[in-house]
Amino acid sequence: MVYSLAKKLNNKLISIRRELHKIPETEFEEYETSAYIQNQLSNLGLSYDVICNTGIVCNINGKKGDGKTVLIRADMDALPITEKTDVPFKSTHEGKMHACGHDVHVSALLGVCMILKELNFDFKGTIKAVFQPAEEGAGGAQPMIEQGIMHSPEVNAAIALHVEPSVNYETLQIRDSSIMASPDDFRIVIKGIGGHGACPEKCINPLYAASKLINKLSSIVEDNFSDTNKCVVSICTINGGTLNNIIPDEVEITGTARSLDNDTRKKIESLISEYTKSICEQSGCTYKYEFNKLFPPVVNDSKMNKLIVKAADELGCFADIQTLDKASMTGDDFSYFAQLVPSVYFKLGAGNSQISKPLHSSEFDVDEQCIHRGAAILTQAALDFLEDNNNA
Repeated sequence: MVYSLAKKLNNKLISIRRELHKIPETEFEEYETSAYIQNQLSNLGLSYDVICNTGIVCNINGKKGDGKTVLIRADMDALPITEKTDVPFKSTHEGKMHACGHDVHVSALLGVCMILKELNFDFKGTIKAVFQPAEEGAGGAQPMIEQGIMHSPEVNAAIALHVEPSVNYETLQIRDSSIMASPDDFRIVIKGIGGHGACPEKCINPLYAASKLINKLSSIVEDNFSDTNKCVVSICTINGGTLNNIIPDEVEITGTARSLDNDTRKKIESLISEYTKSICEQSGCTYKYEFNKLFPPVVNDSKMNKLIVKAADELGCFADIQTLDKASMTGDDFSYFAQLVPSVYFKLGAGNSQISKPLHSSEFDVDEQCIHRGAAILTQAALDFLEDNNNA
């Protein structure tokens, strides 16, 4: 029943996705996107609340009475990327693009709302549809949690999906335990004594210390962790100097540190600090080190993962369910929901033989046949959770 209803919505959901794709907006500025979603919910006769300026929470109550509550999250923000596709519905907002598929996520969740209405809300409990701002940047999940979305009614579980263009649209990817990393970043400013390039003996060149530190940090994972699949440290920028005969006063290094558990996360932070201190002292430089902790890792609950598999089997529209051997080193602040209640975050295949550009590419696109499938799997999993007395 659920899949047949989702399939009937196929063209409508594609149309919604294309309208959203044309109006990408970045973190906490998703006003036009939010207004579009609100209009769709109003047309369905659903009430909702707006929080965190652009975020939306829609509690959909089943007509069979009170029961458990499951939250479904769709992130709604875009990226500061200039779109280079030639699709007729390409971005109309200069320098902004839905290059991570959040337009698909929103469309799928609106599809859930439509399917539930077609089912005449014939279930017990509550499905809480959450349209979240700012997943790509500062993070909108925690502010929404702080404003109470996990209550009234109390949330018992949470579900989210993310498009994956590297696999076919009839594929799902799941993983127990950590599926996404904590996407922390760091900044190191090394200060020396600048001067004329012809007189290095009168200077303390911070570039020398920076080069030694970069080499050391480049092997930090291999040198300190037996399981190198648990973390990543990457140097991403180095800035210093203005001219070929001037030794600069300082150099700035920035990078990202990704890990799948909190112990590894703490160790990486400590090691970067230790190496920076040692090399700068040996070089006669001073330094400033900042480690910016962003989201925790996304950790899946095994029972919730089984719920996705069961729902996929019931729907019959997925040809392949893949269990991932390795977690992705990308991050998602859905992790804040997963810290509070049993949760599942899974990947929805969105590619085909012609469409496979990676996430965050200026040429990113999806096979739109993934959208109604996303709506179906989210709906079925949520309904199964509410009906199963063995779940949390």
